[in-house]
Amino acid sequence: MTKRIQNFALVVVILLLSSLTATASPCDVKNLPEQIQSSLTGDYAGWKVVIPSTLEASDRATWLENYSKECPGIIKGKFSGDSEGYVLNLVKKAPGKTLQQVVYFEPNESGFSPVVIFPSTAIKIVTVIRKFAPGKYKPSNGGRTLFIKTDTIGISQIDAWTEVNYWDGSHFRKMVTSD
Repeated sequence: MTKRIQNFALVVVILLLSSLTATASPCDVKNLPEQIQSSLTGDYAGWKVVIPSTLEASDRATWLENYSKECPGIIKGKFSGDSEGYVLNLVKKAPGKTLQQVVYFEPNESGFSPVVIFPSTAIKIVTVIRKFAPGKYKPSNGGRTLFIKTDTIGISQIDAWTEVNYWDGSHFRKMVTSD
Protein backbone atom coordinates (compact mmCIF):
# COMPACT_ATOMS: atom_id res chain seq x y z
CA MET A 1 0.00 0.00 0.00
CA THR A 2 2.85 2.41 0.81
CA LYS A 3 4.41 1.73 -2.60
CA ARG A 4 1.09 2.67 -4.24
CA ILE A 5 0.95 5.96 -2.34
CA GLN A 6 4.54 6.74 -3.30
CA ASN A 7 3.81 6.01 -6.96
CA PHE A 8 0.65 8.13 -6.83
CA ALA A 9 2.56 10.98 -5.18
CA LEU A 10 5.27 10.74 -7.85
CA VAL A 11 2.67 10.91 -10.63
CA VAL A 12 1.05 13.97 -9.00
CA VAL A 13 4.44 15.72 -8.70
CA ILE A 14 5.29 14.96 -12.35
CA LEU A 15 1.91 16.26 -13.52
CA LEU A 16 2.30 19.45 -11.47
CA LEU A 17 5.81 20.07 -12.77
CA SER A 18 4.77 19.45 -16.37
CA SER A 19 1.81 21.81 -16.03
CA LEU A 20 4.07 24.49 -14.54
CA THR A 21 6.53 24.02 -17.39
CA ALA A 22 3.74 24.20 -19.96
CA THR A 23 2.43 27.53 -18.65
CA ALA A 24 5.85 28.98 -17.83
CA SER A 25 6.80 29.71 -21.45
CA PRO A 26 6.54 33.47 -22.08
CA CYS A 27 5.70 32.71 -25.74
CA ASP A 28 2.76 30.40 -25.08
CA VAL A 29 -0.33 31.90 -26.77
CA LYS A 30 -2.47 29.98 -24.27
CA ASN A 31 -1.42 32.65 -21.75
CA LEU A 32 -3.23 35.31 -23.84
CA PRO A 33 -6.86 36.30 -23.21
CA GLU A 34 -9.32 34.08 -25.07
CA GLN A 35 -10.48 36.92 -27.34
CA ILE A 36 -6.91 37.46 -28.60
CA GLN A 37 -6.42 33.70 -29.08
CA SER A 38 -9.60 33.65 -31.19
CA SER A 39 -8.35 36.60 -33.22
CA LEU A 40 -5.10 34.73 -33.91
CA THR A 41 -6.97 31.71 -35.28
CA GLY A 42 -9.45 33.89 -37.18
CA ASP A 43 -8.29 37.32 -38.36
CA TYR A 44 -4.60 36.36 -38.19
CA ALA A 45 -4.82 32.77 -39.42
CA GLY A 46 -1.48 31.65 -40.85
CA TRP A 47 0.48 34.17 -38.76
CA LYS A 48 2.73 32.84 -36.00
CA VAL A 49 4.04 34.59 -32.90
CA VAL A 50 7.79 35.18 -33.11
CA ILE A 51 9.57 32.79 -30.74
CA PRO A 52 13.33 32.41 -30.17
CA SER A 53 13.58 29.59 -32.73
CA THR A 54 12.16 31.98 -35.38
CA LEU A 55 15.28 34.14 -35.08
CA GLU A 56 18.51 33.64 -37.03
CA ALA A 57 21.12 31.65 -35.08
CA SER A 58 23.24 34.64 -33.95
CA ASP A 59 20.16 36.68 -33.00
CA ARG A 60 18.70 33.69 -31.15
CA ALA A 61 21.94 33.27 -29.17
CA THR A 62 21.92 36.98 -28.23
CA TRP A 63 18.23 36.79 -27.27
CA LEU A 64 18.62 33.69 -25.13
CA GLU A 65 21.73 35.06 -23.44
CA ASN A 66 20.16 38.41 -22.54
CA TYR A 67 16.37 38.00 -22.53
CA SER A 68 15.60 34.31 -21.98
CA LYS A 69 12.68 35.05 -19.64
CA GLU A 70 10.98 37.25 -22.25
CA CYS A 71 9.26 36.44 -25.53
CA PRO A 72 10.37 38.20 -28.74
CA GLY A 73 6.78 38.00 -29.95
CA ILE A 74 4.51 38.81 -26.97
CA ILE A 75 4.58 41.68 -24.50
CA LYS A 76 2.00 42.86 -22.01
CA GLY A 77 1.79 46.37 -20.61
CA LYS A 78 0.00 49.66 -20.15
CA PHE A 79 0.79 51.05 -23.59
CA SER A 80 -2.16 53.41 -24.11
CA GLY A 81 -3.54 54.12 -20.65
CA ASP A 82 -4.19 52.46 -17.31
CA SER A 83 -5.36 49.06 -18.61
CA GLU A 84 -3.06 46.30 -19.78
CA GLY A 85 -2.96 45.38 -23.44
CA TYR A 86 -0.93 42.93 -25.46
CA VAL A 87 1.48 43.42 -28.34
CA LEU A 88 2.09 40.54 -30.73
CA ASN A 89 4.99 40.27 -33.15
CA LEU A 90 3.77 38.03 -35.96
CA VAL A 91 5.47 36.34 -38.92
CA LYS A 92 4.09 34.48 -41.90
CA LYS A 93 5.82 32.53 -44.64
CA ALA A 94 4.67 33.44 -48.12
CA PRO A 95 6.01 32.12 -51.43
CA GLY A 96 9.60 33.36 -51.65
CA LYS A 97 9.37 35.74 -48.69
CA THR A 98 8.71 36.21 -45.01
CA LEU A 99 6.15 38.76 -43.83
CA GLN A 100 6.14 40.40 -40.42
CA GLN A 101 3.74 42.67 -38.57
CA VAL A 102 3.31 44.01 -35.03
CA VAL A 103 -0.22 44.34 -33.65
CA TYR A 104 -1.31 45.93 -30.36
CA PHE A 105 -4.47 44.52 -28.82
CA GLU A 106 -5.78 47.62 -27.10
CA PRO A 107 -8.04 47.03 -24.08
CA ASN A 108 -11.54 48.50 -24.26
CA GLU A 109 -14.98 47.95 -22.73
CA SER A 110 -15.71 44.98 -25.03
CA GLY A 111 -12.32 43.28 -24.65
CA PHE A 112 -9.54 44.12 -27.09
CA SER A 113 -9.28 45.89 -30.45
CA PRO A 114 -6.32 45.32 -32.78
CA VAL A 115 -4.19 48.35 -33.68
CA VAL A 116 -1.44 47.82 -36.26
CA ILE A 117 1.87 49.22 -35.01
CA PHE A 118 4.07 47.84 -37.80
CA PRO A 119 2.13 46.86 -40.94
CA SER A 120 2.63 43.58 -42.79
CA THR A 121 5.97 43.95 -44.56
CA ALA A 122 8.32 41.60 -46.41
CA ILE A 123 11.48 41.28 -44.31
CA LYS A 124 14.93 39.70 -44.53
CA ILE A 125 15.69 39.64 -40.79
CA VAL A 126 13.04 38.96 -38.16
CA THR A 127 12.84 41.73 -35.55
CA VAL A 128 11.95 41.34 -31.88
CA ILE A 129 9.71 43.30 -29.51
CA ARG A 130 10.37 44.32 -25.92
CA LYS A 131 8.48 46.38 -23.38
CA PHE A 132 10.25 49.50 -22.13
CA ALA A 133 9.20 51.49 -19.06
CA PRO A 134 7.80 55.01 -19.03
CA GLY A 135 10.50 57.66 -18.81
CA LYS A 136 12.76 59.97 -20.78
CA TYR A 137 13.62 59.03 -24.35
CA LYS A 138 16.00 60.86 -26.67
CA PRO A 139 15.85 60.22 -30.41
CA SER A 140 19.08 59.17 -32.13
CA ASN A 141 18.77 62.10 -34.57
CA GLY A 142 19.40 64.59 -31.77
CA GLY A 143 15.80 65.76 -31.44
CA ARG A 144 14.30 66.87 -28.16
CA THR A 145 14.03 64.47 -25.25
CA LEU A 146 10.49 63.25 -24.56
CA PHE A 147 8.99 62.15 -21.25
CA ILE A 148 6.67 59.25 -22.04
CA LYS A 149 4.06 58.37 -19.39
CA THR A 150 3.09 54.90 -20.65
CA ASP A 151 4.98 51.68 -21.31
CA THR A 152 6.55 51.73 -24.77
CA ILE A 153 6.89 49.12 -27.49
CA GLY A 154 10.43 48.54 -28.65
CA ILE A 155 10.85 46.97 -32.08
CA SER A 156 14.46 45.95 -32.64
CA GLN A 157 16.74 44.33 -35.10
CA ILE A 158 19.14 42.72 -32.66
CA ASP A 159 22.54 44.45 -32.54
CA ALA A 160 21.42 47.07 -35.09
CA TRP A 161 18.59 49.48 -34.20
CA THR A 162 15.61 50.02 -31.93
CA GLU A 163 12.41 51.86 -32.74
CA VAL A 164 10.34 52.95 -29.75
CA ASN A 165 6.60 53.18 -30.32
CA TYR A 166 4.82 55.31 -27.75
CA TRP A 167 1.32 56.57 -27.08
CA ASP A 168 0.97 60.33 -27.41
CA GLY A 169 -2.56 60.44 -25.96
CA SER A 170 -4.40 59.79 -29.22
CA HIS A 171 -2.23 57.46 -31.34
CA PHE A 172 1.15 55.76 -31.54
CA ARG A 173 4.26 57.61 -32.68
CA LYS A 174 7.69 56.20 -33.55
CA MET A 175 11.17 57.24 -32.53
CA VAL A 176 14.48 55.56 -33.42
CA THR A 177 16.61 55.52 -30.28
CA SER A 178 19.77 53.73 -31.42
CA ASP A 179 21.54 52.83 -34.64
